[in-house]
Amino acid sequence: MTNDNDPILIGLGCSTAASTSEIVGLVEACLREANCQAGQIVAFATHSRKRGSEALIDTATRFDVPLFFLDDDALAPGIDSTCEAVVAAAGPLQLGKRKSRYATCAIARCDTEFSVASLAQPVRPSAAIAASRSATSVAGP
Repeated sequence: MTNDNDPILIGLGCSTAASTSEIVGLVEACLREANCQAGQIVAFATHSRKRGSEALIDTATRFDVPLFFLDDDALAPGIDSTCEAVVAAAGPLQLGKRKSRYATCAIARCDTEFSVASLAQPVRPSAAIAASRSATSVAGP
């Protein structure tokens, strides 16, 4: 069991149909189930093939934590669940894969020797980029 000071890494997976509100809701439900708080989240991680997911980027922005995209060689071998495989390097699984309609989530407690910097280059869109993306979406292609 974690306490309020234990950092956690959250692994996410989703289909293109997943919305930001669905992913945020799933993360919040998983945090409650694992007796964790949003302030414990050090980062979100997902597979690199999700790099273009605005819903994942917006979720990370809402929680104000970086989002890391991991390539196949950075995933834990022998784990079928992407959301569990991306957090395996952090430490023990605190909460195994949970699913909503279009998204998945897993939580790992970070070992003391784990460094978020070891994951990869994070994506943390600036407010200007988010505003630009929003304006582009409203204006059309």
